[in-house]
Amino acid sequence: MSFSLRIKISLIFGLSGYYLLGSTFKDTTTIIQEWVQTEQLISEESTEWNIEKAALLDIRDALKTEIVELDERLEESEEEAVGAAKQRTELLEQKDEIKETTRSLLEGVDALQIQVEEAFKLLPSPLAKRLKPFRQKLNNQIEKNNISLRQRVDTLLSLLQAISLYHRNISLERQEFSLEDGVSREFQVMYFGLGIAYFVNESGTVAGYGTPNKSGWVWKRDDTLALEISTGVDMVNNRAMPRFLKLPFPQPKEPNQ
Repeated sequence: MSFSLRIKISLIFGLSGYYLLGSTFKDTTTIIQEWVQTEQLISEESTEWNIEKAALLDIRDALKTEIVELDERLEESEEEAVGAAKQRTELLEQKDEIKETTRSLLEGVDALQIQVEEAFKLLPSPLAKRLKPFRQKLNNQIEKNNISLRQRVDTLLSLLQAISLYHRNISLERQEFSLEDGVSREFQVMYFGLGIAYFVNESGTVAGYGTPNKSGWVWKRDDTLALEISTGVDMVNNRAMPRFLKLPFPQPKEPNQ
């Protein structure tokens, strides 16, 4: 028996003696029984409290763990938010760069189309006639806003490629036009690129040369060139042996003159 328990029993016996001497309320056995019951209740309450305390400690530890996990998740979320904001900023910067590049490209394409339109004024009428459907289709699609930037660029480059190819070659065309006398005739015309052309009629009696300016081609009659130009036509048609031709080459003028 513990020391505290002995003290409690001694006190009870002392009190019991007191009651036996001075009162008839309860006997000693009853007091001891009540005390034992009280101790049992205290012990049971203490045991239940220890169990509840252990459960509460477990809950506290679980809550602490959950708080730590939530803090970690919150930190990760903040980092992700910062990363997302940075990525959004980068994407917006890329978007602005793309807009600027597209704007610059559009300006370049507009300038390119102006050059093509100017070039059409200098084209020999047979070449301009062959390219006219592509030019009209392009302009119609632009007016209707029914063409992508890539399609527009591809069409313009195709037109420029056709013009460049013509300019690098000697081309023989059949063409009808009027000279200073106002008479319309059909000629065979040798175009040396887009710089100069020589013409002669079928009978070899009317001949001359032409050069381009801002309003088109200007033709000048010079019948003394008929034989040499006819020889050149035969050479292009593989009906004569190649040789040098003696033909005038006027000093080039600016297209806008």
